[in-house]
Amino acid sequence: MKCELINKAIEILENVGYRVSDCSGSRSCFDILAKKDKILLIKVLANIEGLSRRCSLELKNVASVTSAIPLILSDHTKSTKLCDGIIYARYDIHVMNPETLEDIVNENMPLVYSVRGNYCIKIDSGLLVKLRKGLDMTQQELADGLDVSKQSIHRYEFSGKMSLEIAERLMDILKENIAIPREVFLSDRSYLPDSYEGMDRKLTKLKGMVLEKFRDMGFFAALTNAPFDIVAMEHGDERILTTVSDDGRRLKRKMDTINEISDIIDSYSICISNRHEDSDVTIMKPRELSRIEDTEELIEILASS
Repeated sequence: MKCELINKAIEILENVGYRVSDCSGSRSCFDILAKKDKILLIKVLANIEGLSRRCSLELKNVASVTSAIPLILSDHTKSTKLCDGIIYARYDIHVMNPETLEDIVNENMPLVYSVRGNYCIKIDSGLLVKLRKGLDMTQQELADGLDVSKQSIHRYEFSGKMSLEIAERLMDILKENIAIPREVFLSDRSYLPDSYEGMDRKLTKLKGMVLEKFRDMGFFAALTNAPFDIVAMEHGDERILTTVSDDGRRLKRKMDTINEISDIIDSYSICISNRHEDSDVTIMKPRELSRIEDTEELIEILASS
């Protein structure tokens, strides 16, 4: 089921011009990276109940340091299938089925979202006030027509949030569609801590040395659970995707993956290793990295590679 969802998502994205990297063969908090106007990081789960808090934190961390939008693609919850055109949420990450993803990438944003099992909608609160007054209705009169309290009308006119059932009745009274599509493509640039729950177990001695060296050079550097082990950022949003490993069994595949990803998102890539592999990714031994003094020197080396 998961492989089918991944293949379907890749087809949907490529059909509308996204460049896509299938990362499902790597140990990573996301399965698909895609870029068109925005960078998307998509975790695919057949059952949404399989998403853990730890995985969600890892996904949001990587999305934050790559200016990407984290998304969850799934088919069902424990007991029901996900509905078309509905945005669900887990740990503050948007969740959807493939049909809804297809709507979104074709710029047909959903109107309905699920909150604790209830379908909700957001309306243009300013337009609600204007239309109510245009009909010469008081808040109490509109409340009576909707069979809700006057306080509820005040809340709708302030926040614009209401249940789908109330919204449908409201728009029937107003004779106008005032629903606002759910905005999915919002990137959160507030960087999360790189030492969140569980990541300390992934910090090998070599990774710790590289992380510390990047920070000493002046980079913002974050440990990730992704095909790349560390993201280093310099002022101006220059990013370096870094693989750190002496594991010959996986190194070539990891370098090929970060080379593909760095090309898609227009970033630098580097591998810190004592091994040698034939790759387009710049390979640097730890002792060579230790001799580099600042961010400008490293970026100049990568730019000329």
